[in-house]
Amino acid sequence: MEIYDWTEIENQKPAAVALGFFDGIHVGHRALIDEMIKIAKEKNLESCLVTFRQHPLTLVFPKFAPKLISSNDEKINVLDQMDIDKLIFIDFTEEIMNFEPEEFIREVLVKRLSAKIIVVGFNYNFGKKGKGTPELLVKLKEKYGYDVLVVNPVEKDGHIISSTFIRNLVVNGKVEQIEKYLGRKFSVMGEVVRGKGLGRQYAIPTANITVEDEHILPDAGVYYTNIIVKGVKYEGLTNIGYNPTFENHPFSVETYIYDFDEDIYGETVELIFNKKIRKEKKFTNLPDLIKQIRHDIQTVEKKYIKKEKH
Repeated sequence: MEIYDWTEIENQKPAAVALGFFDGIHVGHRALIDEMIKIAKEKNLESCLVTFRQHPLTLVFPKFAPKLISSNDEKINVLDQMDIDKLIFIDFTEEIMNFEPEEFIREVLVKRLSAKIIVVGFNYNFGKKGKGTPELLVKLKEKYGYDVLVVNPVEKDGHIISSTFIRNLVVNGKVEQIEKYLGRKFSVMGEVVRGKGLGRQYAIPTANITVEDEHILPDAGVYYTNIIVKGVKYEGLTNIGYNPTFENHPFSVETYIYDFDEDIYGETVELIFNKKIRKEKKFTNLPDLIKQIRHDIQTVEKKYIKKEKH
């Protein structure tokens, strides 16, 4: 898969173009993308996915911009496995925001990207004030010489699958339910940084992981996780929250890694969430907290890790 900024595209081959923000690349997104790839192969077109680098609300209404399921790097990793010819990013700027819908169709989709087939979701909006709709794309297709496929929503278990639906599962800690809607387990990427070293003092060292502010995280609590370090997957126990046992403790994501004892400060790791074990608790003293952490480690090992190995 080749990756471009839309301003770099010149002499583009005729293309089937999928449009959307595609946060998370959930199973609904995959259905749309698969349709675009199928049509591209049938019509001998290039398959192109066009998306924004930033969520449009970060510019339009910043206070309402959602936390993201996937960063652009994570999005690239998922899309790279989907047989797409080109991934094209557009920076969501004031210029792009103020494109009249027909201008966006003419200047970006037709002239710049040579779109012959445009594939969008049923609720896709584009252009100034979001006035561009699938209906407008259909209305103008004869004028600009392309065809349009509008993809209906994907439903599962009575739910219309959307990024908003998946975000709600994440923030409510229902991580074990996410895989069937997202198409994979929910995960985050982050760098391992130095913490206070308190866990190491009690022989329960943890990796303190920083996650980008715009990335969504599950609600506070303790989770059974996997962690991928240097390409190797390990079992983990992750605490997310403010650790209310300590006053003014900063928000943190800390993972105890089973059967692991390496210095990984500065490493970028992937944290995969399997199941929430318990809510965050406030303990009256440090010994009680340490006792609970050891109990959590043993519980996960007996209930999940040993079960998986057998």
